[in-house]
Amino acid sequence: MFGLQELLLNVLFLIIFLLFIPVILELNFSKLSQQNKTVIFNLSTVLAIICCLLNPIKIVDGYIFDLRLAALTFGGLYGGIRSIVILGVVTITSRALLGGLGAFATVIVVTILALLLIFTTKKFNHSSGKKKVLLATLVSSFASVLAISNSTLFFGQSIQPAFIFIYILITITITALLIYLYEVFQGSILLNKQLIKIEKMEVVSHLASSVSHEVRNPLTVTRGFLQLMLHSDLSASKREEYLKISIDEIDRANDIIKDYLTFAKPTPENVTVLNIKEELQRILHVITPLANMNGVEVETKFSEFYAKGNQQYFQQCLLNIVKNCIEAMPNAGKLTLELKSEKKNLIIVISDNGEGMSKEQLARLGEPYFTTKGKDGTGLGMMVSMKIIDSMGGKLNVNSELNVGTNFYITLPSVK
Repeated sequence: MFGLQELLLNVLFLIIFLLFIPVILELNFSKLSQQNKTVIFNLSTVLAIICCLLNPIKIVDGYIFDLRLAALTFGGLYGGIRSIVILGVVTITSRALLGGLGAFATVIVVTILALLLIFTTKKFNHSSGKKKVLLATLVSSFASVLAISNSTLFFGQSIQPAFIFIYILITITITALLIYLYEVFQGSILLNKQLIKIEKMEVVSHLASSVSHEVRNPLTVTRGFLQLMLHSDLSASKREEYLKISIDEIDRANDIIKDYLTFAKPTPENVTVLNIKEELQRILHVITPLANMNGVEVETKFSEFYAKGNQQYFQQCLLNIVKNCIEAMPNAGKLTLELKSEKKNLIIVISDNGEGMSKEQLARLGEPYFTTKGKDGTGLGMMVSMKIIDSMGGKLNVNSELNVGTNFYITLPSVK
């Protein structure tokens, strides 16, 4: 009677310990040292070998086997010489503890297989995916034939042809499938890492180009006015005017660099509990003159809520968003600021009835090159605001419609 249940159990052990655990380790613990990864990989393979030994498969009456050699082959080929020695010793020791005539047979089979793996592992690790599957299949075939030959020649076991065929077929198939799936998983992980690296480099390139371009403009203007001031025939009022413009341009360059550094800094320091109502009121004092200049009416609806964050960065975030809303209403309008709660979060709603954005513009919001202000904007302000909100454990959602207005929803974890 064929032991299908035990076979499936063996396959399950191999999948869990040889595929899932190494892949999860690579995905979630990529910062672990290679030495620690190797230790965990060897431990996982040891568990696969022991679990297979404890759940032998019955093929025909009087004959049982397990998939320990498939686990040993897999672990040895990927782990290297040290892993081969460790796994070989564990396999022999575990089988010896179970007792019986097969314990001595295991010593012979595992020793010869280990020597073969030692000579094969280097070539295996320098091969392509298809060659790895082929090489593992050949090694697995040899191990299967060796195990059967060992039983018949040295121990006088009478092996039925059906057993030989099924044993070799199952061992080869499972080994080839394990190698193939592992290569597919590793290829996907590598591709994902490369894509992330490319995206990061692209962002850095965009930021560098954007900042370089935007800083060069005010510096060029400043240089031009300073050159004009070298002429002695300028009046005192003109010199004062040129100095003021130069200082304004240098301040603009400084603001751009500050925004870039805020975005580049991974985590804000000096995190404290902020009274969000008070922070919004401070912003109102700052932007009231600009709102009056544009004829913008400001409406507020505040309640008392608290959140954790860096006060300076949070003020910068709110100022960027509120300033954008006011500038979107150059010919008067209405700015609304509301603070409310939802479950364990607080929500800041900042709304305007200005120019609004199309779906295409909304999708690009936060990109370093993208701005709706033309030559007067860099796109860095909104990008920095998103970074600050994210560092506070919050989310920013934006709804907008052309010629109707824009709504910003800042959701932050509320604290007492």
